[in-house]
Amino acid sequence: MRLQREHVSVLREGAAASVPLLVGMVPWGIVAGVAMVAAGLTQAQAVAMSVLVFAGSAQIAVLPLLLVKAPLWVMIATTLVVNLRYVIYSAVLAPHFEHLSRPWRVLLSYITVDGVFALFAARFRPEQADPHRHWFFLGGSLVMWCGWQVSTSIGVFAGAMIPKEWSLEFASTLGLIALVMPLLFDRAVVWGALAAGGVALLAARLPLNLGLLAAIAAGVGVGLAVERLIRPKTERG
Repeated sequence: MRLQREHVSVLREGAAASVPLLVGMVPWGIVAGVAMVAAGLTQAQAVAMSVLVFAGSAQIAVLPLLLVKAPLWVMIATTLVVNLRYVIYSAVLAPHFEHLSRPWRVLLSYITVDGVFALFAARFRPEQADPHRHWFFLGGSLVMWCGWQVSTSIGVFAGAMIPKEWSLEFASTLGLIALVMPLLFDRAVVWGALAAGGVALLAARLPLNLGLLAAIAAGVGVGLAVERLIRPKTERG
């Protein structure tokens, strides 16, 4: 495929816009790499998991279940629930990318990450006549994909040499919070996030990581309920 000058320009623009996201993502990737090895995966298996799955939250959520030898259905259910947000992402992105070929859509779906989605959704609107917007998404996502593979590899191969005093877990948590904050754009999302956070704290001691599932279910339920309450008032007003 021959790249045109406009494509390269928009690709670079997307890549440059996503670089600041690496500040939070790299510590998270290193922690994920260390956790995969600690869960009993070989180095080759850990690297393969990062490449094939490419979903940090799902990887981290499933690893404790591997350690306690949880049933397969619990692992599958956990992964599905954790990744439910991608259903929302796909609904938002569909009007932007529905004109693309299937290979393009498969590629963009594989490399979709939260931070780049937030950047893209804030920058572009479906009604905008910009035929090159997918190159922006590709550029940003490629930076994040490469950063994730490098950072998880560091955790896999050199995690034992990283001092615990660096507190990478805390740094990665701050990075995730920074990614979430721009998404809190209306009352339904805010109430859903508060509900999920509250349930996560209350259910933190549940076995098999079920507290996470309960928190996600509570967040989605409260968010939908608030949205239904707000929408009629908005339509009347």
